[in-house]
Amino acid sequence: MRSGPRQDDSDGHLRRIGDPHVVRDRFDESSLLLAAYEGAEQRLVAANEAFRRFAGVQEPVGMTAREVLPGFEAQRVQAVIDKVYTTGEPHTAREWRVQADRQAGGEPVEAFVDFVVEPYFHDDGTVRGVSAYAVDVTEKVRRRLAKAESAATELSRYEGARDVVAELQAALLPESLPVLPQVRIAAKYLVAEHTQAAGGDWFDAIPLEDGTVVLVVGDVVGHGVAAAAAMGQLRAVLTNLLCVDEDLLAALSHIDAFAASRPALQATTIAVVKLDPRTGEFSYSLCGHPPPLVIRADGSTEFLRGPTSGPLGVGRPPALGSGHLGPDDLVVLYSDGVVERHGRTPAEAAAEFATVASDAAMNRVLRKGAASSPAERVCHLTVELLTRTGYHDDVTTLAVQRLAEPVPSLSVRITATFDNLPTARRAVGDWLAKVNAGRRDHEVLELAVGEVATNAAEHAYQATGQGPLQITGRLTPEGICELRISDEGSWRAANPGTTHRGRGLMLCQQLVDEVTISHPPQRAGEPFGARGTTVTLRHRVHQTPVLAADSGTGFSEAGLSPPFRIETTDEADRAVVRVCGPVDATAATEFARHLFRASRGGVLPVTVDLSDVTHLLSVGVRILYDLVDQLAAHHLEPVLIARHGGPAAFVLDLVGLPWSPA
Repeated sequence: MRSGPRQDDSDGHLRRIGDPHVVRDRFDESSLLLAAYEGAEQRLVAANEAFRRFAGVQEPVGMTAREVLPGFEAQRVQAVIDKVYTTGEPHTAREWRVQADRQAGGEPVEAFVDFVVEPYFHDDGTVRGVSAYAVDVTEKVRRRLAKAESAATELSRYEGARDVVAELQAALLPESLPVLPQVRIAAKYLVAEHTQAAGGDWFDAIPLEDGTVVLVVGDVVGHGVAAAAAMGQLRAVLTNLLCVDEDLLAALSHIDAFAASRPALQATTIAVVKLDPRTGEFSYSLCGHPPPLVIRADGSTEFLRGPTSGPLGVGRPPALGSGHLGPDDLVVLYSDGVVERHGRTPAEAAAEFATVASDAAMNRVLRKGAASSPAERVCHLTVELLTRTGYHDDVTTLAVQRLAEPVPSLSVRITATFDNLPTARRAVGDWLAKVNAGRRDHEVLELAVGEVATNAAEHAYQATGQGPLQITGRLTPEGICELRISDEGSWRAANPGTTHRGRGLMLCQQLVDEVTISHPPQRAGEPFGARGTTVTLRHRVHQTPVLAADSGTGFSEAGLSPPFRIETTDEADRAVVRVCGPVDATAATEFARHLFRASRGGVLPVTVDLSDVTHLLSVGVRILYDLVDQLAAHHLEPVLIARHGGPAAFVLDLVGLPWSPA
């Protein structure tokens, strides 16, 4: 676009462009975000109403781009504007997540935009300024993201080669990350944009019996199935060596010799950090790999440029360095795909990576909707921001933050009544959130505690009236969540003649790794279990790494668990019962009443929509089985609807009740 001196040619101007008043009005009223900048400082010379509203600045003309939208510097948008001005080359981007910090204060405004930044020129060919055009595609992106309820669902959108990539990732990369008392661990793996073939990048986080945790990021030479297979082999051998011999240097020496004997593994690079969360002391080794980045609690950064050795299997033995993480410090391991930046020297790319990672850790960029954990923000936002202008290799980040204090234990004491069960459930749920248990582990543990607590409220104090219920919880150093539910009443064994008693305990045994039941010693003459019961649930908890075939947006929006709600409508030839919230002992009577009325006591077909159920306890399962039995007497069966991956679908699968997807 050329722009020279204005000519006094009113008639010609009107014929070429149109009435200036109309052009101005249409520019200002356009739904696009339109702005033009001039000069090296990028001062605004034009901005329409949509842009002014988004920026929260009513008179931006004359201000620099950095003054109008200061947050765009950290979000890498300003870098695009500067690059277009410097190079004279246009830039196009799709579905970038951006946030504008309103100068008037309040919550940042978030949007997803498609945009074009292009230069315009003086008559002599030098760049005069840049024009930016953005289209708000927020609703389209959010609708698409709402359908991606799990990593598997997200990956299933890709076809052909990317289906193979997803399968290889699921098979060879870790399915989960450990959840430990005094650290937060997060990871993100992004498949190469252009090759679209699984590469040799890999990562792992391995908790050891002595309470330490080993973090590894590596890169096997090459791409494709062969590199991925070699990566999986190396990961398995190193994990086994570390579990057998906790001496890090010895394990690395063995893996170096192993790589030397296999051509596919020679020249593999790895970075390894072994951290003691209790003291903050760590040792590390760099075998030809980029140095990990330490981000201090105040946002300052440093690279671990200690003793280095060559890649594995090339005759240069591993060496160890050491360091210390203070409270709330992080260390980030990454692959070279993060720091290979087009048009950047290695030093410039490393400095940019450190800046972006620090901004993410300190929650200085894209704050709205950001993950609560600095480790998650570093992994997700660093990848999102640094890959915005393209990337050519796999991208891997693995971050660990040492917490100032271990996760506190749980202790809640209530009177064992149905009315108090929601209070106990919320307390357990809040504690599991502090533990940072993954979504599925959080659901199963909350469900299991609900089952045990419901059983105590229903049976423990039948002879004596109400009594106490104590729930305690702790996260062990090896990452096992241990929950104890204790009452002081009497144990009632299940009656073999009933079909519903004991189903809650059976469900617990299927949900968690280990369930034990114990009773205090009995006095002489007392019946078994007369002095109370303690049920202990032990379950190893995990977090899920992000495995993606594109950088995505990182957008997420979590809502609060809704209260129980149920409604019945008549549709076509059947009644439809829609249920929302927890189906527990408190809701059981209303749930059963609605189903009985909808089926007219079991003589009419009924559909039960459980898509929005947050907890389905055994008392609700029992009611559903009763409905099945009532309808079967009239040669009918209910239609149960649930959401793939949701709490109701999970429980229905466990108890063998068929369901249809929402």
